[in-house]
Amino acid sequence: MMQLTLNIDPSNHKAIALLNYIRTLDFVSFKDKKVSLSEIQKEAINEGLKELHEGKSLAHSEVLKKTKKKYPNLFK
Repeated sequence: MMQLTLNIDPSNHKAIALLNYIRTLDFVSFKDKKVSLSEIQKEAINEGLKELHEGKSLAHSEVLKKTKKKYPNLFK
């Protein structure tokens, strides 16, 4: 069996039509990759979004600087 990965732009109606057609073929099978988050993960995401909206965030450059200082062995 050959396995193929397709990246389809969901905003392109022609791409969606092609995908829908491929799904009708009896010799093609699909493995839908569904991601499910735990309650702890959802809570952490919501907390991060809340802090972001409250202005409690750092610029990427600042995070990178702090990370390099704390874990210099990871940036050799």
